Amino acid sequence: MTRRSLLLSGAALVATPALAAPVDTQPDPIIEWLVALGRAAGFEEYATGLPAWAALVDPGLHQIRAHPVLRRLRRARTTAGIGYDALPSLALHVTGTPEALVLRESLEPWPTALDARWKDVDVTAFLREASSAARKAHFLAVWAKAADLRPRAAEPARRQADKLDVAWLEAWFGFPAPGHIRVVPSLGSAPANYSVRRAGRDPELVAVLGVYEADDSLITGGEGLLVHELGHGFVNPLVDENRAVFEAPGRALYAAVEERMQAMAYGSWETVVKESVLRAVVVRYLHDHGGAGAARSEVARQIDDGFPWTLVLADALLAYEADRARYPTFGDFSVTLAATLSVVADEELARASRRPKLVSIDPTPGSVVSATHAALVATFDRPMKDQNWSIVGRPEDLPTSGDPRYEQGGTRFVMPWTLAAGRSYRLALNSARFRGFRSVDGVPLEPVELAFSVAR
Repeated sequence: MTRRSLLLSGAALVATPALAAPVDTQPDPIIEWLVALGRAAGFEEYATGLPAWAALVDPGLHQIRAHPVLRRLRRARTTAGIGYDALPSLALHVTGTPEALVLRESLEPWPTALDARWKDVDVTAFLREASSAARKAHFLAVWAKAADLRPRAAEPARRQADKLDVAWLEAWFGFPAPGHIRVVPSLGSAPANYSVRRAGRDPELVAVLGVYEADDSLITGGEGLLVHELGHGFVNPLVDENRAVFEAPGRALYAAVEERMQAMAYGSWETVVKESVLRAVVVRYLHDHGGAGAARSEVARQIDDGFPWTLVLADALLAYEADRARYPTFGDFSVTLAATLSVVADEELARASRRPKLVSIDPTPGSVVSATHAALVATFDRPMKDQNWSIVGRPEDLPTSGDPRYEQGGTRFVMPWTLAAGRSYRLALNSARFRGFRSVDGVPLEPVELAFSVAR
């Protein structure tokens, strides 16, 4: 079979979704309670959520603001990195109710699919305190009050699940799904989405999708998002099993793009390899279900998201698809795929050598400044492209600003602003998607985050 770029491929082979049974798409009270604890502890990834849900749950969270479970959770974030998908991962290994949480199995030996970050936490004590906090916050009563909201959240998840082609995933990877599939719409997780699973006698693969409001209705992310989250259940074990093959190119790639990846909470080379491979797989899935146009749109989205090598990897997967006799499973393709990642890493390292760097920024991250502090000032190691910048953040976290400008031959960026006494601000210079700060030859600055406070 002649290899062609997926962007030039014509008609798609459209598979018919084939599920053995309808996928459960109901919100999960245990996931929601652990996510709510992350919100109460001040974890930024859980600070948004669905406004209608926040209005219901926040009064109860206010009642537990001094509860020991929040101190334990904040300490676990500092010492063990607990946050993001670690909370839904633990939820899958717990049964009972939020007010009486019980581990499904012993932690000795450590459950295969339970996030390893919990190894450094007294999980039994945490669950005991989490149950106590749920009782004090009257969480089950809050859950009952959300009886009208929950089915509204389940509906967009059901529509996504109905289109999901699990048979394609199983045939493409060459092995069955690693557990019963569930899609959980999460009232408190947006804008984040997570993939978690449980192994053992009752294995389960769960996509936790953040729910959003849009024009008086509730939505979850698009078709590619669900494939991405469930695809982690296939890709992650394969990367782990072939760690020796992926480590060298993975470390090289991570070294080239570390700042960008850390800004997206991707803190290791293993995570970046898994994300990179999976995003290319999603391109192939969408190509086979929506044609070349759907594939092109997904590649463009991945470039915007900070993974510009997605097209190279997706094209490399055509060789896997074309010779399944040689590659019965995706694991058999790992050596070839690692070679492609090595090429990607070399290109990204070369690009990194031309990347502009921040020499200094005023105010400095974490500082406390006076309300009379007149401007943001950032100095770069080379001239930047004039009239190009990206100041990124939630509107409520940004100060009122004037017209930005470059000075000193384009190496100094100045943005006048007005600060309010007693306020805290958070912003970023560039992000994975918005990369207006770039050198005169077009190479973007890696994202730089800035959080500071203003004295009263």
